[in-house]
Amino acid sequence: MAIKQGSINSEANASDRSGAATGAQGGGADANVNAAQIEVRQAADTRTTDIVVMKYPRRVVMPDLIRAVLGMVLCAGIAIAPDIIELLRWVAGALILLFAIYLLRTLVRMQSRVHVSEYGVRQSGVLSGAPFGWSELSGFRLRYFSTRRDGKKGWFEMTLQAAGTKLVAESTLQGFGHLLDLARDAATENQLMIDDVTRTNLMRLDEADNIMRAQARHGGAMGEGQ
Repeated sequence: MAIKQGSINSEANASDRSGAATGAQGGGADANVNAAQIEVRQAADTRTTDIVVMKYPRRVVMPDLIRAVLGMVLCAGIAIAPDIIELLRWVAGALILLFAIYLLRTLVRMQSRVHVSEYGVRQSGVLSGAPFGWSELSGFRLRYFSTRRDGKKGWFEMTLQAAGTKLVAESTLQGFGHLLDLARDAATENQLMIDDVTRTNLMRLDEADNIMRAQARHGGAMGEGQ
């Protein structure tokens, strides 16, 4: 009986050790599977969390600021002139108001900052707004304002909307091209309806980029030839 009892105990211990080894192997396999799933998810999302802070350069904003101040001073001089007809006085007063609005708009641009990443965007400054992710983008619009009749000189204005927040950025913003690319990709992924004006302006920008690349390649080829 003692021999049989010892044999039974040995078999039980061996079974316990085998079960423990099997459990350890199973736990290791589960850990490997989880690690592999995490690596796959990380590999699928190649976006970075780096935030780029964009602003309007002073060399662009300062001329507008000077023009606004000079316009207000000139119109104020006309408005307070003693021997001037009443109609011109009213016209000068209206122009002072327009230049004042232009001055305020320029000051707002000087203080504005746009924080951009591959996950979302946020505007800080006087007209700061709530941040939103690119997956929340619900409105995308691009307009062009010309300063000449032939339309060769001017600037673009992009308007982004999401969850009650609106962000407006002009093409004079440093890094505007990168912001436009992210917004354009998000609009495509979110299947937003793009109006004809925005579509035309995007085509105009693409055409300008192609011309610049062609000129760069042509210039490089000429440099190598020399």
